[in-house]
Amino acid sequence: MHIDGKPLPRPENAVPLYSWFVLIILVGVYSCNWMDRYLLYILIEPIHRELHLSDKAMGFVTGFAFSTMYSLAGLAFGRWADWGSRRAVLSLAIAGWSTMTGLTSLAGNYLTLVLARFGVASFEAGCSPTAYSLISDYFTPQFRGRAISIYSLGIGIGMWAGATFGGWANDLFGWRAAFMILSIPGLLLAIVVFLFVREPVRGGTDPAVRKDDAAPSLREGFRFLLQRRAFVGAALALGLLCVTSSSFEGWVPTYLMRVRGMNSSDVGVLTGSGGMAGIAATMVIGLLCDRLSRRDPRWYLWLPIISFALVIPSERLFFRSSGAWAYFFYCVTLFGTGGFTAPLFTVGQFLLPPRVRAFGAAAMLFILNMVGMGGGNFGVGLISDLLKDRYGDGSLETAILSLQVSSLVGIGALFYASVWLARDIVSSEEKDRPALATSDDQVPAAT
Repeated sequence: MHIDGKPLPRPENAVPLYSWFVLIILVGVYSCNWMDRYLLYILIEPIHRELHLSDKAMGFVTGFAFSTMYSLAGLAFGRWADWGSRRAVLSLAIAGWSTMTGLTSLAGNYLTLVLARFGVASFEAGCSPTAYSLISDYFTPQFRGRAISIYSLGIGIGMWAGATFGGWANDLFGWRAAFMILSIPGLLLAIVVFLFVREPVRGGTDPAVRKDDAAPSLREGFRFLLQRRAFVGAALALGLLCVTSSSFEGWVPTYLMRVRGMNSSDVGVLTGSGGMAGIAATMVIGLLCDRLSRRDPRWYLWLPIISFALVIPSERLFFRSSGAWAYFFYCVTLFGTGGFTAPLFTVGQFLLPPRVRAFGAAAMLFILNMVGMGGGNFGVGLISDLLKDRYGDGSLETAILSLQVSSLVGIGALFYASVWLARDIVSSEEKDRPALATSDDQVPAAT
């Protein structure tokens, strides 16, 4: 392990304490990222009422409007993180999205709301590509899957914080104040990252990699990604599974307020506490992946298949239940959707050399957001509006459940990736290295 070019002594197979310290900071950053993103979901109904917006319009602002800017900016941030200081990139991104979250409170019509969310999305795109690259240089391959799983806890923590505190702030002060209040933690974290996160040497935890590798050109980077069929399959699965998960997670708060008559505070507590199931899934699946992948790396793909098999029946049972049973099936659904992102991003990281990791993560996030977040959120809003005359407020339930078909295709993509994974790991070690650097360089061995 190297920090600022200097090796840190450690026992064999141990991780320096400072690496865990940075990881805790990154979990906080990712939690803030998802808190500011999920805050809008809990506030869809009050914003919809005040600004007189349709479900399709709200689906667009939470879906394609957000995802398009996030995806395009993510590719740019990924390239920047592969070339420059990741600490500076991350600090700027946090300060940017937090500022734009606060400015969302000033939205007076649909256009200004969309523009504010464009700003949030553009800066949030700098978070995960940079963080994945940092984690890969702070943790050796045998600890990398576990570290990425811990980082992914930020999704559940952020959803809980956005739902709980956003619902509480809305009931007490209104939705505009909620955006202002929840923008403050990010501004503080931007300072923490800049002061306390040091830049590690790229490839410093991969002994076989030369530390002075140059980043490939954009064209070479794309070519490298497309030649890894397991990477392509995992990235497509990430987006397709996210269509089903985001349609449920993003619209259930609105469904509970509109159809079941709950207030935003109660919905925030229910959805926020239910998000703890997603945190549990992230930890359980992450630990199992690290353990089982020592025998066969395809467990990084098989375990998401198993976890997502829970989602299809549990979603349907949630809408057919009430009271404690509805809460139980809500938690089961979030447990199922919480177990696929970390393993798939881990696959992407160990298939790529250090100077392509941030760009590769950005490419996966592009698909995750354009296909998953964009398609899921906008799809529900569009279908709900189309079916409203026939089903009334029940159109939301029908719209959410109709997008389960995407998860079936996503599971097929995971099986495809599992067929190619072993061959792509071997290919990552030698075959395409000359296209990325000089002939005497080596690619990090996958574990």
